[in-house]
Amino acid sequence: MASPLRTCVVSRREAGPDELVRLVLGPDGEVFVDYRSKLGGRGAWVTARRKELEILQKKPRILGRALKGQANPGNLLERVRAANFQALDYGLSLAARSGAVAGGKERVRAALSHGEALMLLLAEDASERLKTDLRGRARETPVLEVPMDRDTLGAKVGKGPRAALVIKRGKVGAYLVRELRRMDDLR
Repeated sequence: MASPLRTCVVSRREAGPDELVRLVLGPDGEVFVDYRSKLGGRGAWVTARRKELEILQKKPRILGRALKGQANPGNLLERVRAANFQALDYGLSLAARSGAVAGGKERVRAALSHGEALMLLLAEDASERLKTDLRGRARETPVLEVPMDRDTLGAKVGKGPRAALVIKRGKVGAYLVRELRRMDDLR
């Protein structure tokens, strides 16, 4: 059964709940980021992109109208980024434990050549030679350079330094790719 569509309060674009972020108004007018869509109360949905969140910060009455109250979005962009970062941490850890991520030069190359890759991640400090090599092997596979160095990327999956990781096909991989794309949209 398909999820019901929601409408972004800024762009008016309809999308499924996993493509948008839910915002909830607290009793004091503070806006809470309901990243997992579990909080009670009236909610408003927004596309998790920098542009839309900056508009809400500049024009809080858009959010107030949607939430039917005086809304103070504050530093909404930073709070959505923090929620996304937490979801990424969880997703990378889960992917590492479930085998949905491959690291190491030979494993990454094998996953790319066998069509197992949903996405190729490159650390920001990976060598240009490695980036060129893996991008050439990725063909149709999306490539994302993440704002993490090799040490941080490796630590996220419980390993030593990793210049590149492949997110493999499957449910966990799809979740992780969604959060990585959100991260990229929030930059």
